[in-house]
Amino acid sequence: MSGIGAETALIHNAGLWPVPRELGPEGLERAFVVNCAGPWTMQAPLLEAGLRRVFVVGAGLMTKGQFAPERTPIGGDFSTFRTYCTTKLCFAVAMRQLGRSDPGLDIAVVHPGVIRTDLGARDGLVGWLLRRVKRGWEAPEDCALRLAAQIDASVWSRPGEPGWWDESRPAAWPEAADDPIMAEQLLRTLDRLRVDPR
Repeated sequence: MSGIGAETALIHNAGLWPVPRELGPEGLERAFVVNCAGPWTMQAPLLEAGLRRVFVVGAGLMTKGQFAPERTPIGGDFSTFRTYCTTKLCFAVAMRQLGRSDPGLDIAVVHPGVIRTDLGARDGLVGWLLRRVKRGWEAPEDCALRLAAQIDASVWSRPGEPGWWDESRPAAWPEAADDPIMAEQLLRTLDRLRVDPR
């Protein structure tokens, strides 16, 4: 792979809110792959080729996550709500550790806000209630304009400390992302997994 220009940025925007527990061909829970292990694997050759800027659309709900190294990757602790929170926490923590280990990387993890999308949509009474609640949430196009302005910034973070943004405001990292034991367990788990990011 040829080198990547200094202005090139990778934007991680894929996200999955799981409704049923689903295992993929590797035996891994689907949301863990989509929200964490897949993007982690996919970006590795780009970083090796010289990628220096990574922008992650995260989630404020990651503060409710709880990673269990033997259970989370296979959905042994599956919960429709908690699994989303945990898998978003996992990727945010992994990216924070990556940026700490390589001060030349400019990494931003952003809570985009509460956006009116189909994420987590479902049928039945719960789905009906959720659709009614979402009517008051921010329109996707408004969020997109805000994120585009952030992406256009020349710098997202300080060397050696990836930035956490609460919508368009730089903020202190949430306490959930400050557990060094969890971070070490997560990185060891990601290193031993072999995930096909396609």
